[in-house]
Amino acid sequence: MSLPTLKVEMDSGSLTSAAGGFILDDTTFGKLDTAFLGAGEPSWDFDISSYVRSGSTERGTSNELQRVEAGTGSILLDTRDGAFIPTNTLSPFYPNIVPMRRIRITATWNGVSYPIMVGHVEEWPVSFPGGVDQVVEIQLTDAFAVLAISAVSGSFPAQTTGERVTAILDAIEWPLPQRDIDTGASSVPASTLANVPALAHLQDVEKAEGGRLFISSDGKVTFRDRYPTLVTDFSTRTWSDTGSDMTYRDIAIRYGAAFLFNDIHMTRAGGAEQTAFSDSSFQRFMLRSFPPGGGIDEVLLASDLEVDGLADEYLARYSEPRLRIEGLLDNAMRHSLWDRVLPREIQDQIRVVKTPTGSDTISQDSQIEGIGHSWGEGMHSVSFRVSPSNATEQWILDDTTFSVLDSTTILVR
Repeated sequence: MSLPTLKVEMDSGSLTSAAGGFILDDTTFGKLDTAFLGAGEPSWDFDISSYVRSGSTERGTSNELQRVEAGTGSILLDTRDGAFIPTNTLSPFYPNIVPMRRIRITATWNGVSYPIMVGHVEEWPVSFPGGVDQVVEIQLTDAFAVLAISAVSGSFPAQTTGERVTAILDAIEWPLPQRDIDTGASSVPASTLANVPALAHLQDVEKAEGGRLFISSDGKVTFRDRYPTLVTDFSTRTWSDTGSDMTYRDIAIRYGAAFLFNDIHMTRAGGAEQTAFSDSSFQRFMLRSFPPGGGIDEVLLASDLEVDGLADEYLARYSEPRLRIEGLLDNAMRHSLWDRVLPREIQDQIRVVKTPTGSDTISQDSQIEGIGHSWGEGMHSVSFRVSPSNATEQWILDDTTFSVLDSTTILVR
């Protein structure tokens, strides 16, 4: 059994010019009115891998209807030599053991390094298990924690969702290389903000787009619009129990009413309520409104037409029950295809196949909603939370659900 090599690095606080931060007298990053005054790229001066006993990370969410919250991580550090006691002046890391110090976790397989998470240390709690040990278990949160406490004020014009995300990040001087922003398929109206948390407004834009906002494994603020680029080659993206692909240790399958909606209500600020309703679904499954108990108000879209289109898309996706593969626990410790597992990111499209005894094969083209890593002595496991991919639902010739003009027809990019 072979495992990837985990590397854990700590930022010393010395910033480089790579991030686009303001650097005095630098010809590129020292130009007023063009350079950003925000934090630069971490220097990653300290490799603390030898101190790591175990750790875990969780990023993303459980399903496509939940928004992504801040990614989290936990790392247990051996500090019997006092290296991670904040007040220890003899520590090789003194005086850098402070809150909000950035940590980068990577995994290397066959000479290639793959990012796992970049996070900020919330605190450095020292404990003494059994009275003889000495450890620090640090808790990490990704950059959402910073966006949540960064206030934005100003007026913003009507623009695409991607342009608005960019404008908000500009307003808080977020470094340019720490962004990965799609153009967006929708438009948001002009807005005037007064001390609004950046994350709150960005998540309003995300909801209006029907896309995804998250912090990538390499620490970038990432915005994906509602129409993923269709993947046609799943040869390195398939988990199955057939023996010819990557394998899994466990799989979660669901078939129920939790994702069944036939009555959609959405309203933008200052607009008329837009509805989408399926009579055939209503006749078979009774009234199932989304969201339960009421509509979605204050949708940040520029026109009623766009709100109506978004409601239609929800109806097309959720008016019929469907069997859902919702998660898998990878088995790379046995199949050893780490070069296929480690590159996977939130919103990636994958295929999951299950062959139940006495039943037809279940195959689902999925998109990744969440990723978890857990490692320790002699082990490293990866789990994925997935949902049915909307990239496969957007046009099916002669299909009575997904080829109805002006209702469920969706053009992909």
